[in-house]
Amino acid sequence: MKLNVPEQIAPGKDDFPNHPRKVKKWLTELKRANMGDFTRKIYTGLLSLNRQSMSAKHRLENMEILREPSRHIFNQLHKHFINRSLPLPEKSLKIIHLNQALLNEMAIGYKVLIFESANNLVKFNPDIAQLACERALHYYSELLLRSSQVYSSLEKGTWWDIHRIYAYAELKTLHQKTIRDAELANEATTIENYYKQILLFSLARPNALRQSDTERLFKSITEWAKLTRISSTPNKNEFNRYFISKLDGDLPPNCVSEEDLKSLQHIRLIDTSKLVDQLHKTDAGNNDFSAAVSFGNNVSQETMRTLISSWSLCAKRRFSRAERVDNMKVSIGLNPIFNSLSSETTAPSSPKKTGKIFSLQSIPENRTTSKDIFSHQDPTYFITHPDMKSSDNRSANAWDMVAKGRALTDSYAHELQEHEKTVGEIIREDPDLHWQITNVSAGGYCLHWDSKHPSRALVGELISIREKEPDNTWQWRVGVIRWMHYTRKTGLEIGVQVLSPKVISCTVQRLQKKNEEPFNCLMLPGIKPIQQPSTLLLPAHAFHRADPLTLRVYERDMNIKLGTVREHTGSFTQFQFTQKNTKNKPNSTSNNSGGDTEKPGKQDNDNFDSIWSSL
Repeated sequence: MKLNVPEQIAPGKDDFPNHPRKVKKWLTELKRANMGDFTRKIYTGLLSLNRQSMSAKHRLENMEILREPSRHIFNQLHKHFINRSLPLPEKSLKIIHLNQALLNEMAIGYKVLIFESANNLVKFNPDIAQLACERALHYYSELLLRSSQVYSSLEKGTWWDIHRIYAYAELKTLHQKTIRDAELANEATTIENYYKQILLFSLARPNALRQSDTERLFKSITEWAKLTRISSTPNKNEFNRYFISKLDGDLPPNCVSEEDLKSLQHIRLIDTSKLVDQLHKTDAGNNDFSAAVSFGNNVSQETMRTLISSWSLCAKRRFSRAERVDNMKVSIGLNPIFNSLSSETTAPSSPKKTGKIFSLQSIPENRTTSKDIFSHQDPTYFITHPDMKSSDNRSANAWDMVAKGRALTDSYAHELQEHEKTVGEIIREDPDLHWQITNVSAGGYCLHWDSKHPSRALVGELISIREKEPDNTWQWRVGVIRWMHYTRKTGLEIGVQVLSPKVISCTVQRLQKKNEEPFNCLMLPGIKPIQQPSTLLLPAHAFHRADPLTLRVYERDMNIKLGTVREHTGSFTQFQFTQKNTKNKPNSTSNNSGGDTEKPGKQDNDNFDSIWSSL
């Protein structure tokens, strides 16, 4: 049987000692207080042991001895690359590669035992073989998790080894025998269950999940995998319904195709129907808004719905892609998008009239109209600069400022900012400056980050892209980052799904809390031809269904009531809403209201000398 293992050579007298008793003694002499030196010695010791020939019994004992110190290292390394912006800085890239290299070496140690047993280089021992298969898949599952958390793919040959290890266990009828693992709180598991966990995790499309959601999925999938079934007889009526893995290939699991049925020897079907039914029931029982939020190890309702989709029907691209290379003006995050829109679409200000209410029909459909919607009102251009401060850093009195000759208008503030940029007093680069579009479809975009500095991109985050219309005007389109992918060769890429071709900046305020600062939000106008209602994009966790709010658009107020949650991520919540009846505008619910009647260079990846001291 072919496996990717290093060549085994007889140890010399100056090589790393490979007798378990000597390995234990060596470990007791290591100082864990110096994490960098401790990590370096464990890593180099594993490299040496995995390339020395020794008895299967000694190899297994050495690997078991090294599990605890390796786990200690993994727990320390995570903080350097988890919950960090991508692309990672060079030091963090080195650390994630070290983490993956150490996981791979742990898998290799057990994989050598499987290779020797499968190729009759040693006498077959079912206990050693079963333990080696389980341990190897254990480390490969974690390798997949950590790769997914930095949105990168597994190295070439990894899927081949995963499939061949399971095939060997199945051949020797070891795959369904229970085994206990100290790293699983000593719970019983099987090789088959580990294999199903890896397949399910890959099918869940982790590059479309947030890092924290990926970790929660990984912890939940242990029990969920028990609801799935592996068989070797896919049927023709199971196209686009079930998934297959090819035990003689180097590919992740995928959908069943007609081509797969021509040779069934190395095909294994993953039946997820029972699991999906269970998740549907769980989702249906979660009526409370709090179910949409992730707490502890619980998978959120939004993530659960994504998993139901991923593990049900095979996803197919609905729109064809067209290549296009262009620099784009982009804003990421609700508040940056609000600021970008407000700077371009704010209408001339006018005095707020108490009780003045407008309806959704009065909201213009194009930006030219939006600027002139209230142009019949007398504009005021008094002191408007929000950051005016007196010399003692307290808010300055407007009339005092005039008396001292320091009155600021919007135009003067703009000129001052331009002057400061010119003389270099304020030089601040736009954090979303370096995005390039690489391809486009009717449903969204693929963007590439053309910078070595970290971006603000997160899966589930709002993003707005400024594009030129056929009439040579500029229009902001708002969408959601649905997936991310990173490689050292190509850098960071993100997939954006467009939510709406138009977006309006506005604010909301709770009716019960008049003194509270208004919340910035975005309104997506309704689209009548497809009967899509207007929705609001609000800060995550701040509001609930049925909350009464005052919506302010273009200096005019409207009382609304939040309705159905269309989408919830860790960054925003999308609500439908209805306009509340008022004395000024009775029964003013329109068709488009919230109508629910409620580039990196090549590096030496294995040279970790520059990071030991950083650990």
